[in-house]
Amino acid sequence: MPSSPPPASRPRPLVLLHGLGQSPIAWQDVVSALGAGRPMHAPWLKGLLPKEAVGFDLGEAAAAVADELSVQGISSADVLGVSVGGSVAVRLATTRPDLVGRLVLAGALVRPSRSALRVQKLALRLLPEGKLLDAGVSRARMLAVFDALATLDATAELRQVTARTLVVVGARDRAGLVSARQLAAGIPGARLETVPGAGSLLNTDAPAALADLTRTFLDG
Repeated sequence: MPSSPPPASRPRPLVLLHGLGQSPIAWQDVVSALGAGRPMHAPWLKGLLPKEAVGFDLGEAAAAVADELSVQGISSADVLGVSVGGSVAVRLATTRPDLVGRLVLAGALVRPSRSALRVQKLALRLLPEGKLLDAGVSRARMLAVFDALATLDATAELRQVTARTLVVVGARDRAGLVSARQLAAGIPGARLETVPGAGSLLNTDAPAALADLTRTFLDG
């Protein structure tokens, strides 16, 4: 019987942090595209888990991810975050750099404009409740995230990221392109990749492309 590969040769686990308006199941196509060679974990973000108290805090969400890794016995992991999950990933990389091997950010926010957030909140209020329930998300929890992001300015925080970082953005995501350039300029050594024809939530909009870029980056 062939022996298992030594621990040093096994890939680090990959933690997948979902975006706003998503649940962990949003990663299913990315997981399928990445294949079974790497252990993966897709936790709920604290503050968006159904039946939790309404309220969101980036620091608490990042701490909850660190706690989840500790429960799983994981001392170091690569992290892929989309949308607000990317912002949580940045916070985790700065507060617990020992836990983060490499970082992939797709649509992470740096300094969102308040006017854009107001427009998004209005659009959210107009969405039928049934669509939100089908996605497994809560309008009240999403509004709480928008409120928390209204004061976000991660510009200085980016300089503290020591993990090797890949920034990915959809070419059709105009607001995301602004943030992606800020991320790539602010994080030391970060690389920026653009996915042609894709929008903001790359794990559902272009899962195969996101998986391919992630695999190449993590294995490189």
